[in-house]
Amino acid sequence: MSVKNQGTPAASQTRPEEKAHFPERLNDFMRANRIAILTFIVLIVIAVAALGIAAFITQDRLAKSTIALETLESNYDAWTAISEDQRPGQSAAILSEADALISRYSREYAAQRARILKGLVLYELKDYAGAEDAYLGVSLAVPESHLAPVALANAAAMAEERGDTEAALAHLIEAENSYPGAPGAGRVSFSIGRIYEETRQFDKAMAAYGRLVALGNESDWTKLAHDRIIYLRSLGLAK
Repeated sequence: MSVKNQGTPAASQTRPEEKAHFPERLNDFMRANRIAILTFIVLIVIAVAALGIAAFITQDRLAKSTIALETLESNYDAWTAISEDQRPGQSAAILSEADALISRYSREYAAQRARILKGLVLYELKDYAGAEDAYLGVSLAVPESHLAPVALANAAAMAEERGDTEAALAHLIEAENSYPGAPGAGRVSFSIGRIYEETRQFDKAMAAYGRLVALGNESDWTKLAHDRIIYLRSLGLAK
C-alpha cells in the first residue's frame, strides 16, 4: 500500500497566496505607521549626532585646558626662578591666570592642578588662608580626584601655619576618613596624632597612632607612630 502526499504537513506550508499578500501587508503597515517610523529614524540620527558633538566638545575642552595648564606651569616655573624679593610684584599675573583657568575648566584636571599651583604661590606670599582655600577647592570641586587627599593635607598645613589647629584637624580627619588608602595616608594619620599630642590630648593621640600601627605597614610614618606610643607610655601620659 503506497502512502501519498508524504513530506511537510500541509498546515506548515506557506501558501502561494500568502506569499503574494505579504508585500502588500508590509506596504500597508509602512504607510499606516510612516510618521512614527520617520520620527524614530530622526531621533536615532539626532542621538548619534549629539553623541558625536559631545565627544568633540569633550576632546576640544581637554585639548584647550591642557594647553592652558602647560602655559600656567611654564609661567609658574619662570616665577619661581626669579629672586624672592621680586616674586610679590609679579605674583598677580600668575594668580589671575590660575583663576581664569579654574573658572573656565572648573572640574577638569587642569583646574585641579591650577588650584594646587595657586596654593603654592599664596603660600610663598604667606597668604596662608588664601592657600588653604585654594587647596580645599580641589576636594570640593572634584572629591574623587587623586589630588584631593594631597590637597586636604596641604590645607591642614596652611591651617596650622595660621594657628588654627581645629581646622587643621578637621581637614586631616576628612582626608583619613575619605581616602584611607591614598598615597600619603600614613602621614595624614601621624599628623593627626601629632596635633593631638601637641594639644595634650594624649588619649586621642594614642588612638591616632594606634590606627596607623594597626595597619601593619612598614613605613617611616608607622615606625614614628610606634615610637611615639612607647614614649607617651614611658612618661605615663597614656595607657
